[in-house]
Amino acid sequence: MIRSFLQSDIPQALPIEEATQIAPWSEVAFLRCFEAKYPGWVIEDQGQVVGFVLLSLAVGECHILNLCIHPKAQRRGFGRQLMEYALDWAKEQGAGIVYLEVRRSNLAAILLYQNMHFKQIGERKDYYPAGRGREDALVFARDIGIEVFLEKGGL
Repeated sequence: MIRSFLQSDIPQALPIEEATQIAPWSEVAFLRCFEAKYPGWVIEDQGQVVGFVLLSLAVGECHILNLCIHPKAQRRGFGRQLMEYALDWAKEQGAGIVYLEVRRSNLAAILLYQNMHFKQIGERKDYYPAGRGREDALVFARDIGIEVFLEKGGL
């Protein structure tokens, strides 16, 4: 089940974040997302939050800020479900494009994004903190504006 990410979900999201990220967000980072009124959703399995997505939307552009699935729940389609939900929401809000960054080493996430028709459009050198030093981010984008146009009978 997918539902809105509530501030009361932060205690469940933090362990997921810590289990999946080299440099996890703090509770303060999550609280700032709520203060900024960034939309987000959680996905539950058997009544437990197993993943979440948070994004920002401004001037027709959507940015996936964070997507995490608990390691024990990975490879079961939860990440794809959350992404599809977020993309549908962004389309409804009039977004034309969706951006995200991903660690160069996160091959599972890269494969998911590529399978969801995201294209690599750039990279950010030394973007992420790593165990030793920094790691590059790959920047991906998906044009959802054309999808909305085509769904409305364009061309």
